[in-house]
Amino acid sequence: MSTYWQERTLALAGLIQTVHQVSSIARTGLLARDSMEQSLASIFVQNPHTVSDVYAGERGVRTGLGALGDMLKGFNLQDHGDLLRYMFAVISLERALSADPVMLKMLGERIASIEEQRLFRQQYQSGIDDATIVELAELYQATLGKIEPRIKVSGSRQQLQIPANINRIRALLLAAVRAAVLWRQVGGRRWQFLISRGRMQEALYNIH
Repeated sequence: MSTYWQERTLALAGLIQTVHQVSSIARTGLLARDSMEQSLASIFVQNPHTVSDVYAGERGVRTGLGALGDMLKGFNLQDHGDLLRYMFAVISLERALSADPVMLKMLGERIASIEEQRLFRQQYQSGIDDATIVELAELYQATLGKIEPRIKVSGSRQQLQIPANINRIRALLLAAVRAAVLWRQVGGRRWQFLISRGRMQEALYNIH
């Protein structure tokens, strides 16, 4: 099994993990804080040597690996409609971003600034504090959130009216785009999800 497929599978798991979290927040308002923080932390890894460096190996994307395995096993697209819709919408958004060098530069600079402020507040402790989530959400809204067509998140009206949930969703969508960047950089393409399932399932087996 080529390590390229393992890298692609890890990146895709990172993307699926974030949109899974977005869907969970939108529907129920619930998610595992540590899993969310692992996804958000990936935003700040700007120059990794491998995808594994971004997610600390498989530890940072366990939820995504499990969800991807479920999706590939039965391949019943109707059972994963929301996740697929969000996933392909994020991939389209990333493609639009890649064609906008000005926004790319601005995002990189602003992310570095947010990370600097986070480290100062937390005295270099690990974890993602609520202030950082707000800053990431505002960054998404001011940049990627303005690119058409915008990603539409569906779920419980009650949950989607809670400011903390809105901020978490927007911050996670930024992390999802980060994962989509990684996926493309290691050769990931849309069609692979449809016709290269066997290779990804083998990669999942080797990763575990």
